Amino acid sequence: MSDTPRRRRRTPVAALAAICVAVTVSAGCVSIPTSSSPQPIGTLPSRAPAVSVPSPVPGMSPEALVRDFLKASANPGSGHLAARQYLTASASDNWDDRGGSLILDSISVLTDGRTDDTFTARLIADNTGVLQPNGHLIPATGKVESRLTMRLVNGQWRIDGQLPAGAMVDRTQFVSSYRARNVYFPSVSGDRLVADPRWLYSTGNDVSDQLVDMLISGPSEELSRAVTSAFGSAAALRGSIESLGSGGKRLQLTGISSLSDRDRTLLAAQVVWTLDRADVPGPYVIDADGAPLNERYSSGWTTGDVASLDPSGTAQSSPALMVIRSGSLDRVTATGLTPVDGPLGTSGAVLSASVSSDGKRVAAVTRGPAGGPAMQLQLGDLGGTPVTVASGRTISRPSIGPDDDTVWAVVDGRLQRWSRDATGALQAPKVVDTGALSLVARGDITEVQVSRDGARAAVIVGGTPILAVISTTGADTQALTGARDAAFNIGGQAVSLDWVSGDTVVVARGTTDSPIVQVSVDGTPAVGLLSGNLTPPVTAVVGDRSTLYAADSRGVLRLGSTDGQPDQYWNEVAPTMGTQAIPVLPQ
Repeated sequence: MSDTPRRRRRTPVAALAAICVAVTVSAGCVSIPTSSSPQPIGTLPSRAPAVSVPSPVPGMSPEALVRDFLKASANPGSGHLAARQYLTASASDNWDDRGGSLILDSISVLTDGRTDDTFTARLIADNTGVLQPNGHLIPATGKVESRLTMRLVNGQWRIDGQLPAGAMVDRTQFVSSYRARNVYFPSVSGDRLVADPRWLYSTGNDVSDQLVDMLISGPSEELSRAVTSAFGSAAALRGSIESLGSGGKRLQLTGISSLSDRDRTLLAAQVVWTLDRADVPGPYVIDADGAPLNERYSSGWTTGDVASLDPSGTAQSSPALMVIRSGSLDRVTATGLTPVDGPLGTSGAVLSASVSSDGKRVAAVTRGPAGGPAMQLQLGDLGGTPVTVASGRTISRPSIGPDDDTVWAVVDGRLQRWSRDATGALQAPKVVDTGALSLVARGDITEVQVSRDGARAAVIVGGTPILAVISTTGADTQALTGARDAAFNIGGQAVSLDWVSGDTVVVARGTTDSPIVQVSVDGTPAVGLLSGNLTPPVTAVVGDRSTLYAADSRGVLRLGSTDGQPDQYWNEVAPTMGTQAIPVLPQ
């Protein structure tokens, strides 16, 4: 075993070379799989990946050879050695497999030309994503077309000639061979951990070294201006992570002797939660430059030692549902609907609202006074008299940030952010740059919701759901960057969305087929949730990790669990039936 430290490295995002590829935006129907499990929240149950990839067999047809080559390309080991078995020696020598991998679906292999010893094929497929060298998967759409030449070598077909840079991978093989793992980085404020999903090829071996190397290398480029890292530029992992006979892991780090106590705790939290969520059991003994990272935890860190930075959030009772009914903000009780105290409960003018996670503050969009602007944004204490902070022709449903002191809303097409200072006084609004959104979709911005870790935003632009990163661009300026389609198969009919966790969004769509879908930030396709007893149109959806609430043509319905078992259908929230109520859940 080598004791040479593996230093922090920043892997540049390698651009895929032109692949003789024609990329066009695909249109038409989208295919959204439906979860076989009625559990609405969180990731779908993960299956153990099947890591076997095919090898060439005698007598393969050229078409079969190409298809198996795309499957074998899922294995990145030894410079895609498994895939190179399908190439001639010269093609293998000249293939530059570095850079990103295109994940292809609906693959067609068409014959372009054939002689006794040569074969030319045209590969046409749907591009569903790009897997970057650091394991970051970016959803994509469009068609990929590439021409491949084959020739007979000792009586067997092999792919010859120049291959596109990077790799092309069959999506079915990718899904069966890779598994998403989160590595965690502190938010800019340092009081939360943000998930940075990476896809790892499953070999059945321990992934501890790989995950800690990713922590040392830093966040993905997309997330880099929204998070920090306790691992400095000189940080390195010495040797390999050791499995302890008594259980748990020991890792030896170097280059971090100058860290403050706070940063040492952040570093431990990054390691502990990254390994714990990857099913690598602790405790985790972390040595730094030859001594314990913190003497207090010399025998090992556990999740309990860094519970305040649990990416799932601190455990709390389910928040109380509220609804907007006939312009009134009401609490839902066991016996009916009760208006909240103050003007928001009596004005009959509330159009949309958000309530802080502690249930103490509210941001509401109300109808403006006669002769004035059509809408107003009002902020204040729940049950008190709110203050009008903005007016306009259109104002989106507000979003309250994870610190409960920041509110986001789109006013007449401009995303703005309101914050309170240390005394609780509201500051002048700041305009947030949304220019990156237009690179993904055109149209009005109708909704922006900030994730529960404060690092991302889920946005609807012209009906298209988009995920973006909230990047810090100056002392007190921010921008939405790294904008991308929320999922390649979701289409453009979104009407409402909400974060149910730091890495999962639910989206309501104006369709009868899969009106509510779930999307993860890990780049996977959208998954349709149970909808059998929903009555479209579905106009709103909100939720948390345990429960979803949706508004359909009858009222508000609930999907969660009953007596500890996942619900098999949506349950009516009885007091809201027939009221066209809109659900509001503390964020």
